Amino acid sequence: MIRALHILRTSIGAEFAPVDTTQVKTKPMVTTGQSPTGRLYALDLARFVAMCFMMQGHVLDAMVQGSAIDTTIFPWNVWQFVRGLTAPVFLMVSGAVHAFATKRNADGSVREDVIAKRIRMAITIIGIGYLMVFPANRVWDLPFVPAQNWMNFYAVNILQLTGAALILFVFSMATTTNVKQMGKRAAIVLAAILALAPVFQFTQLASAFPDWFSSYLTSDSGSLFPMFPFAGYLFAGLMVGVWLKGLPEEQRDTKLKRYGWRVGLAVASLAVLTQLTLESLGVANSVLESPMSTILFFRRAGIVLMIFSLAVLVLQRTWNMREWYSLFGTKSLYIYIIHLVLLFGTPWWNGPGRWGFRQFTLAEGAMFAVGIITTTLFVAWILNWLASNSRVTILRTSINYGLAVGLFYLLLV
Repeated sequence: MIRALHILRTSIGAEFAPVDTTQVKTKPMVTTGQSPTGRLYALDLARFVAMCFMMQGHVLDAMVQGSAIDTTIFPWNVWQFVRGLTAPVFLMVSGAVHAFATKRNADGSVREDVIAKRIRMAITIIGIGYLMVFPANRVWDLPFVPAQNWMNFYAVNILQLTGAALILFVFSMATTTNVKQMGKRAAIVLAAILALAPVFQFTQLASAFPDWFSSYLTSDSGSLFPMFPFAGYLFAGLMVGVWLKGLPEEQRDTKLKRYGWRVGLAVASLAVLTQLTLESLGVANSVLESPMSTILFFRRAGIVLMIFSLAVLVLQRTWNMREWYSLFGTKSLYIYIIHLVLLFGTPWWNGPGRWGFRQFTLAEGAMFAVGIITTTLFVAWILNWLASNSRVTILRTSINYGLAVGLFYLLLV
């Protein structure tokens, strides 16, 4: 398991997360948030804040009594709305850095080792996603798993979505010969995703496929993050990354702050206006607010662009904390996995989110949130230290093999 996480760190943290993959050589621009090494710390900050809000959202939703959180009234309706932005922020930041992270040969073609690494990484992410919701205690018990448990197992979470979107990225971008062409290809793929989303939302086409595959196409079977339209956020982010890469190096943060909120406000406003128009024509709000709604996609994408602008502004005023933003921003998938294990446990033992599901007051839930967030960030820091410190190679190797043996034992014994 730790070996898989190590692959996750070295691949995603170094080539898929916003900081480690945007190693663009730029001039030091402390006043604009630009680092001497070209890291776009603003994207780290946006991702880090989104991950923290995601963690507290998961904890409060799982631990606090339903009577204490009413998402139909203020402020909980705002809280619920912001929760819906965490995955789009995560995916758009991840997509943006591909413009910088995709290494090419002298002739412009994508390097074969990059393609192979991305595919291995995608398979690893998907595997971890399924392992976290393994439907039985042992492999031998799988034939006796009830049908409903299999449906829960098939439901696509953010890890499986990220892996599947990465595979789509590899196959759609492998034949591009330059960054500009990558941007055009991203626009085509995004348009196709958004065009197909209502097809899978309003028809029974997805039911023609096996259950495990249809879960990637629609939310009907319980998937929180179907490919249509959620994979589109990655390609929308890629378009942002292509735009940033095409700018002079010293202007990237400045332009992002200046134009991100303008374009985002226009996109989000148009989406809201379109939704209000459709509602006046009799279209149900539940349809327009569905996870597969393209209107909702544009509204969220516009808000994420505004968040990017805000992140640059905040970064300028908290420049001394940029390394912490970088550390935790690049460990976002680590953070996702760790906090879920702390909250819900694993298929082999329960966490407080299961044995104490919605049994606590708001104050008690807030204490759980602080504890889980703090512990998660500390564990992420420890794992980063173990992975980057050459003096603890033996310890790191021992942990890798120890966890692998432990996982093998749990699955088979």
